[in-house]
Amino acid sequence: MQSSSQLFISIITNTGLWGAIISTLVITFLGFILHKTKVLNDGATGAIQKLIINIIIPFLSFFSFMKNADNYDIKTYAIVFGLSAIYYVALTSIAILWIKFLPRLIPKSVLRKAEKDYVEYQEHVELDAKQIWNKDICLEKLQKKHLVTWLMCIYGSNILFATPIVLGVYGTGVELGALNIWNILYYIGGFGLSFSLISGVKFTKKEFKFTLKKAVLNPAFIVVLIAILLWATQYIPNWGATIKNVEKELLTKNNVLKTFDKVGTFGPNFSTLYGITDKADPNIIKWYQFSRIDNFWVKYNGSPTGWFDWNITMPYIAKPISILAGLISPLIWIVIGTSLAKTNIKEMFKNKQNWLFLFYKSGIMPMVILLLVSFFVYSKLISVNVGAILVMVGSVPPGTTVVIYSQHFKNNDKYTSQTSSLSTMTSFIFIPLWLVIGQLVLHNISK
Repeated sequence: MQSSSQLFISIITNTGLWGAIISTLVITFLGFILHKTKVLNDGATGAIQKLIINIIIPFLSFFSFMKNADNYDIKTYAIVFGLSAIYYVALTSIAILWIKFLPRLIPKSVLRKAEKDYVEYQEHVELDAKQIWNKDICLEKLQKKHLVTWLMCIYGSNILFATPIVLGVYGTGVELGALNIWNILYYIGGFGLSFSLISGVKFTKKEFKFTLKKAVLNPAFIVVLIAILLWATQYIPNWGATIKNVEKELLTKNNVLKTFDKVGTFGPNFSTLYGITDKADPNIIKWYQFSRIDNFWVKYNGSPTGWFDWNITMPYIAKPISILAGLISPLIWIVIGTSLAKTNIKEMFKNKQNWLFLFYKSGIMPMVILLLVSFFVYSKLISVNVGAILVMVGSVPPGTTVVIYSQHFKNNDKYTSQTSSLSTMTSFIFIPLWLVIGQLVLHNISK
């Protein structure tokens, strides 16, 4: 068992983690330069964003489930979905109640200060533009600001920021699948519910249908559900990795006749594999596949897998999907770099409220998720890696949809733009930091 210091050193020296961080910084800076030099304008950036959301993310979502299904995976995915339901439903409900009862919670001293600041501001305004202090308008503005603050904290940009790190550090294992499961309710809340809340429309039955429609018609959401369904079919008998006892004699290399005691599916191109159990260790099986070129059975380095593991069963289809999925990281960071190029850096750093939001988003939210997942890691229901990823997800910058809706409806648009940019700039510190913290804390909890 590794000590905490050994684990810390192994994490911070992880070449995958540093490769992801350095790649992020370099490509983001490239996007910054491309916008400053007018190689990429807002129109081009918008087109890339649409490409990412409508094409690349769906391919990545599909690709993350293209693997063999086993009992550990389905247990992990079920628990992660349950945790995401607790997180999103509970926090969104608290946010709605908070906004509803906010006028009663505001201390009179805060209102008096707001009135004083407003009067001082009006003294410097032209006579024909002067307005009288209105408490109701002030409270309404405050409600709207609290609303977007809550939504930006709850619905982070999981897809754009967490995905490249997960791919760089963990590859395409159960961790990436868990991230996509966590994002299912994000699509509903971040794309649909957020639109309704920020737009200010009355949440009627008709509006509920519109919100649900806006979420479920999102391409990535649809593809995730299709991918999960296809992945789950591997639990149907003989559709997943299947190993049976058999006694068969087959010719191997150099015309050696060997007796095989196992038969399994699936191998490359849906082929059947034959295996020989190691006499010293029954858990070890040496697998063989038939070579059509040499016309005899040759050693196979893998093992039987499910039909949906297209990297093995249909590599000719898996390859273009993996290439498209691999485009997500560079395209995302280029777009983020162009966004930072448009930000007033000086004004962004100067505003104290922006730093207060950063404390909420990159400090409080990952801590909430850490507390949420600790019991499940302690009980060995999910792995340390999966738990650490969920903790890291809490620290990512606000979701782009929430910020876009805020800009569109002029709901504290300047505030959301600056806080989003500040969170993006500091994410290069907080995202890997919380991944390390999550790994260390959850590793000690799981002992």
